[in-house]
Amino acid sequence: MIDIPSSRDPVLPGNFGPFPLVVPTDMRTLDPEFLPLQEFLAGRYSIERELGRGGMGIVLLARDVALDRLVAVKLLPPALARDLAVRERFLREARTAAGLSHPHIVPIHVVEEHGDWVFFVMGYVDGETLRERVARVGPLAARAAMKLMQETAWALGYAHERGVVHRDIKPDNIMIERATDRTIVTDFGIAVRGGEGGGGEVTGTARYMSPEQACGEDVDGRSDLYSLGATMFFAVTGRAPFEAANLPALLTKHVTEPAPALQVVRPDAPAKLAAIVDRCLQKAPGARFATGEDLAGALDQARGRQHRAPPLVRNFVRNAQVSTMVLLAVAVAGQGISVGEAGIQSFSLGPGLIGTILIVQLIIVARRLLRQGYGFDDIRSALLAEAQVQEEEADEIQQGRWLRRLDSLWHRLWAGGFGRWFFRVAGAGITPPERPAVASADRTELVLGRSVERAYEELPREYRARVAGLPDVVERLETRAEVLRDRGETGPALTDTVAALEHVRLALLRLRSGAGSVEDLTRYLDAAKAIGERVDHQLEAGREVARALER
Repeated sequence: MIDIPSSRDPVLPGNFGPFPLVVPTDMRTLDPEFLPLQEFLAGRYSIERELGRGGMGIVLLARDVALDRLVAVKLLPPALARDLAVRERFLREARTAAGLSHPHIVPIHVVEEHGDWVFFVMGYVDGETLRERVARVGPLAARAAMKLMQETAWALGYAHERGVVHRDIKPDNIMIERATDRTIVTDFGIAVRGGEGGGGEVTGTARYMSPEQACGEDVDGRSDLYSLGATMFFAVTGRAPFEAANLPALLTKHVTEPAPALQVVRPDAPAKLAAIVDRCLQKAPGARFATGEDLAGALDQARGRQHRAPPLVRNFVRNAQVSTMVLLAVAVAGQGISVGEAGIQSFSLGPGLIGTILIVQLIIVARRLLRQGYGFDDIRSALLAEAQVQEEEADEIQQGRWLRRLDSLWHRLWAGGFGRWFFRVAGAGITPPERPAVASADRTELVLGRSVERAYEELPREYRARVAGLPDVVERLETRAEVLRDRGETGPALTDTVAALEHVRLALLRLRSGAGSVEDLTRYLDAAKAIGERVDHQLEAGREVARALER
């Protein structure tokens, strides 16, 4: 009898998840166990830190040097990579997912094997899992849940049309992108293709597993839709449809007991959403939606048509809203009359009253955002994004320069020092919840340079004295890399320059951990100088060619 841990879902054999966010205490350094992998990847990818790990996989945050973008590296631990069956299963996930190209499925960029290092590089999703979202803000509102379910259904429908059944849809495998709230399906570790069967093997996560999957039968796309229904039940209620004290009892409930009606657990859930989730949780596959597209279509009807107006219309709507508020203020600002010993006096309360109401409303909204873990930087990014939308509208209507400056006053005010002060005052007494560290948006060479600088400052004074020229070498490498990138050069010159920075960082980390020496660091530093001089010659040659062409 297998006990079910209360803190996470029971995972049956063959699964490469879940990957709860487990962030190392020291966010500034690379774990020594990944130094050999980083040595191999130097110049192509620069590993920043560990994002999370499960029983059979480790996910690392890294930077693609040439394209200067964040990526995630999913690594099979070397001890498991020596097992050929496990190795092949891990690579099958990469091959399966790499064949899928959809906006709601995480993309796979490259798959590689190098001795005991077996890994693939995929798109990095800056966000949180559905489980983390529910833990942070509570059960989702109906419209948010329907949007998430529809986008997941689109992804599953696309995969099913190509013969791929995920077999492990659950809150941990659905990511929500921070900037856009876009839903992204991850972890195809136990997916099967049409014709591969899958029957006879019970794999997956028990709380969200379809009856046929729990019985070890062959499954098709409708099994994923059951799991999606169970996942959305959790998203809307905060609990899975079935709970039990042990694994066999939980699987038995999935097979024999009808799922509780969503509206019984959450009475305020809209009837249309409840009917869709309840249908997904039917025991017989034939009673569920036939395809992911059918499910997405039903959700489209339940949500209502989503309309995004063109720029001119958005501009009119926003101006109409502002004009209405101004007219309301003028109307309320009519003269009031009081009678006293001094005679009849008039007074005006309207503008002050309207201003007070608006400020109080802004403070309430600001405090709610701060309680949910958002900070001023998040608000500032949103304000600047809205400013870009308005710039698009201004271009469309050919707005004059002075009107543009006037219209931009609001976001310059709120995205600047005043906005920062306002959120600091509004957040008095609020302790924001912990949030995962957001990766720097700076270029890879700048991030590496800061990492090298910190590692250098942490060395004993006598070590720093022996490599006193290190900061100057690093600064020159950073500058060269920036110049190359600005010129659009992403070939060997750039990758060699960034690799030199990477090797200096690795030598510093090894020295700090006791696995390296000052002599090793000096050797890498000399190599970095040589690379820098070679790039200098290349840059000067390019400038000479440009000058010759100008004559």
